[in-house]
Amino acid sequence: MKRAGGPPLRHKLLLAVVLLALGLCIWPGYLPAARIEPYLFGLPFGLAWIVLCLVLVFAALVLTFRADMRATGEKPERGGKHAD
Repeated sequence: MKRAGGPPLRHKLLLAVVLLALGLCIWPGYLPAARIEPYLFGLPFGLAWIVLCLVLVFAALVLTFRADMRATGEKPERGGKHAD
C-alpha cells in the first residue's frame, strides 16, 4: 500500500539494492573482485562478480514486482494468447 508520505518501503529497499549493486560494479566497490582467479563457473572472478550483481538486482526486481501485485490485488497476465 502507498503511504501518504511517499513511495512504499519496498520501493525504497529496491532502490537501495540497485544502488548497492551499482556501487559493487564500479570503483571502489569493484576492487575486491578486480582479479582473474579464482574462476567461478568457468568465468574469471571479476566477470562472475558483475554477473552476481545483475542476479541480485534481478531478484530484487522480481520480489518487488510480486509484492506490488499482492498489494494491488492484481494478477500478472500469463503470455501466449492475445485478445483480438
